[in-house]
Amino acid sequence: MLSKKDVEAVIRHPERIRVYYQPVMNLTSGQPWGYEALARGEGILAKPGRLFKSAEAWGLLGELDAACFKAVLAGGLPPGGFLAVNVTATGLINLEAGVYAKSSLIIELTEYGQLDPRELAGVLERWRRDGARIAIDDVGPDIGQLKAALYLKPDFIKLDRSLVAGCDRYSSKRLFLAQALEVCRYLGAEAIAEGIEKPGELKVLRDLGIEYAQGYLLGRPQPGWKKAVMAGGG
Repeated sequence: MLSKKDVEAVIRHPERIRVYYQPVMNLTSGQPWGYEALARGEGILAKPGRLFKSAEAWGLLGELDAACFKAVLAGGLPPGGFLAVNVTATGLINLEAGVYAKSSLIIELTEYGQLDPRELAGVLERWRRDGARIAIDDVGPDIGQLKAALYLKPDFIKLDRSLVAGCDRYSSKRLFLAQALEVCRYLGAEAIAEGIEKPGELKVLRDLGIEYAQGYLLGRPQPGWKKAVMAGGG
């Protein structure tokens, strides 16, 4: 685990944060539909997973999350597309919707289980009123995540790689993906599949009717808009 001092250094110096963009593709048109912004950098920022876990342990998750969110938005929004930004429920509470919410912004909500769902629903509604849309991230085989989706009524549900990987080989994964899509239809939410790495996985997702997807097969995270667009085939 990183020291508290290391985590605080990133929070105090958000200019160290580098933003990478991974294309989210429209599987019908074959063109980039939007991008997911990812916080990266050198040193301790090279392993953001460890950084965020350390921040949570030190009680600094909300502050780090807010710093990363602001660093992403400082880079602007994509022309003619959407930008999905990861943010925890704790971090979202520390941000002002009226300042950051835009019609081309998707709040990609992670780590939402520790907050009172009624309080979280109220926070999300404020962001929606100011134009942003809401995605629930990393929905996998845990039924609790789908229950959260039923309560929070997101605009998008992101299907985790744990479901996508090997879906061309395992019928159980195809069945769960089909069930998740039924939940999406019930909610009026769009499904976005994550972590596609093999052509067989992509074929299954297309056959199931999933319209939006991302993964190394479709485009790797790149620094800057121009590289991200080229990586996504635009």
